[in-house]
Amino acid sequence: MVGHEGSRGGNVGSLKGSNIILIGPRASGKTTLGKLLAQRLGFEFVDTDEEVEKRTGLKIAQIVQVYGWERFRKEEKEAIREAMGQESQVIATGGGVVLDKENVKLLKENGIVFLLWLEPEKIVERLRKDPQFEKRPPLKEDLLGEIREVIEERKSLYFSSAHFVLDASKEPMEVVEEILKVMGLRDEQLR
Repeated sequence: MVGHEGSRGGNVGSLKGSNIILIGPRASGKTTLGKLLAQRLGFEFVDTDEEVEKRTGLKIAQIVQVYGWERFRKEEKEAIREAMGQESQVIATGGGVVLDKENVKLLKENGIVFLLWLEPEKIVERLRKDPQFEKRPPLKEDLLGEIREVIEERKSLYFSSAHFVLDASKEPMEVVEEILKVMGLRDEQLR
């Protein structure tokens, strides 16, 4: 764990009604870790990017290309509002969720927010290994430069939006175990 805002202990029963929210840059492992964590806790898993795609019938790249980022952010905000109306979920958000103060407020008020932090070089390494990478090329020729620029713009927003910050460069199950430890949970308390 890189750092945290506070501590919270208990068991899964005391978590019922709580949402666990994962924020972080693109390729930080929000979806992968979210699915693993939801399975361990017996919670529902929600990916807000997937919810936007279901709502609109379009891939995110299509929404942005046809309607622009503003429309995507509007759809994302609606997906977050809907998710916050439910309980006992692990929610993976899009990388830019922290750009909207209202989103951040909703997330922090309705769950425990974990920032999955990765350095730009590790993000690029993961993106290049992703089979979907060719379908979603970088906006600029210099991928590392683009990632560094985005991270620099958002870094303070990411850190101020999280209750806890975790090193996402570790193996997924290690990060899941760290989250469970932060939550004060042990294996015998899980489903």
